[in-house]
Amino acid sequence: MAFRRARHNIGGEGGHGDDLMITPLLDLLTALLPFLIMSSVLLHINVAEVGISKPVAASQVTPDNGFDLSLRISEKSADIVLRGRVLKSVSRDTGTVWIDGIHSELVNIKRQNPDEYRIRIEPSGNVTLDSLMGLMDAARNLNKTDAEITRKDAKGQLIKLQYLFPNIVLRGVYG
Repeated sequence: MAFRRARHNIGGEGGHGDDLMITPLLDLLTALLPFLIMSSVLLHINVAEVGISKPVAASQVTPDNGFDLSLRISEKSADIVLRGRVLKSVSRDTGTVWIDGIHSELVNIKRQNPDEYRIRIEPSGNVTLDSLMGLMDAARNLNKTDAEITRKDAKGQLIKLQYLFPNIVLRGVYG
């Protein structure tokens, strides 16, 4: 008795059973592609280049030229310290105005020391990232409303400065 096998389009017989159904995948890509393109356009990445100081002995902290400017930030205030002496202490009770007060004091220091470019920022306690970044911006950049600061280059010509203290070193932040 001979059995005849029925022909169905299932399994290894060929036909539509072997084809990969990519229609749902194409529908998904068609729906997601405009969203992915638009989200890449709206994405903004900010990078802040700062140095992180390595732990060293206290006697090695002061630079060779004697200029040692640091900004000590706590939860309630910020102290501007020059050569180990507190020049100004600004309370955070005033909101965003405290950053403007620190900036104006740093502009005065830069006017007296136009060849200096480094500042150490020393956060302590629970300082928020927003306030730390705001203070870094205030220490790095000159505002449009700031008076012009100039210095002489090697040839003796006056150069208009565009930055206050662009070399920012975070101290006390390890890892």
